[in-house]
Amino acid sequence: MTLACIALCISMFAQEQFNIEEAVQYAVENSAQTKINALELAKAEAQIKEYRATGLPQVNGTIDYQHFINLPTSLLPAEFFGGAPGTFAEVQFGLKNSVNAGASLNTLLFDGSFFTGLKAQRIYKDLIYKQANQSEYQIKKSVTQAYLGVVIAQRNKRILEKNIENLEKTLNETTIIYENGFAEKLDVSRLQLSFDNLNTELQRVERLINLSKNLLKFQMNYPLEMPIILTESLDDLADKVFLKPIDLDAPIDISNRPEYSVIQVGEQLNDLNIEALRRGYYPSLVGFASAQTALQRNNLFDEDEPGFFPTTIVGLSLSVPIWDSFSRSAKIQQAKVDQEITQVEKAEFERAVNLEVYNARLSYENAMNSVGSSKRAETLAREIYQTAQIKFQEGVGSSLELTQAEQNLYNAQANYATALYDLVVAKSDLDLALGQ
Repeated sequence: MTLACIALCISMFAQEQFNIEEAVQYAVENSAQTKINALELAKAEAQIKEYRATGLPQVNGTIDYQHFINLPTSLLPAEFFGGAPGTFAEVQFGLKNSVNAGASLNTLLFDGSFFTGLKAQRIYKDLIYKQANQSEYQIKKSVTQAYLGVVIAQRNKRILEKNIENLEKTLNETTIIYENGFAEKLDVSRLQLSFDNLNTELQRVERLINLSKNLLKFQMNYPLEMPIILTESLDDLADKVFLKPIDLDAPIDISNRPEYSVIQVGEQLNDLNIEALRRGYYPSLVGFASAQTALQRNNLFDEDEPGFFPTTIVGLSLSVPIWDSFSRSAKIQQAKVDQEITQVEKAEFERAVNLEVYNARLSYENAMNSVGSSKRAETLAREIYQTAQIKFQEGVGSSLELTQAEQNLYNAQANYATALYDLVVAKSDLDLALGQ
């Protein structure tokens, strides 16, 4: 029992930790949309079986029982029975009980549109599969964005904590100097104000981290009440970008986009729809057979009365379209219009993808340049802050100069973190635009 509990705890702990690829995979496997896609595929498979069954033999059985409380009465000329001409005699035909049992078989022997429709059903299943890939693409995009939202907030938190630690040390030293009469109250107040502002900002970032994690859990379909640990930092993700150089001039392969395959399947379905409508002008041939037996008795269980009388029929039914008042022709024209609309949508999608990739490459290039410049700005701001700190400690610098340098350093650090975030986002957007 103890070993089982330990194993369960280890499993739960392992599940709490995710790098960005694991988070995306977890979302793909557990998303409600993924479950819906699986059900849609199962439904499409059942629809194929249903349509196929319409071309296979269909057998039906029937049993009818009738009991005549009053037998039907017919009027016949009385002279048939020796009566007076012009008069009628009342006669009753049949027996009081009638039982009929039979079976019928119908099977499609030829129908031009049936096999085209069967092919269309299979392609429709492929369409559902392509649409599932497309929704998986959107899941990956949403989870990636949510993951990045958490890691940049966590990086900002670490920056704040480091700055608070440094400022707290300076504040304590300045307070001691003030108490010994070698610093002004204004110096302590300025440092205290900066210290309080950083703590307020830290609390805001901590709340933002919690909100961002909840959004990530929601996108992953991960239990909101369970903790989650991200094993990759913003710097880790940025390092991956730096380690994988990108050829920004490489040709664009639109077929990598999942939406493109959906459009292609739509084209196939449009073509098959037109083909099926045209085949509707062909004759269709149906074969049928039926066997029936009838029992009529006044007393069903009296074997002395007449027994069963069988009836068996086989035949063919040929249906030849002759004139439909141009109804099918109008349907074909509509299908051709749908085909042209799909072509326009395909061309427009290709233009949109080219624009998206162009903009994504431009954003990626700008993000790379921004990382370099913001890194240099951060290094310079740190050097200025360290110099101002030394000057203040030696009594040749003011607290105003120190707090300004500290604020400039924090802004530079935040800008660098934002630049890293923008770079990772730009790389992610570029990958998605390229369908990778």
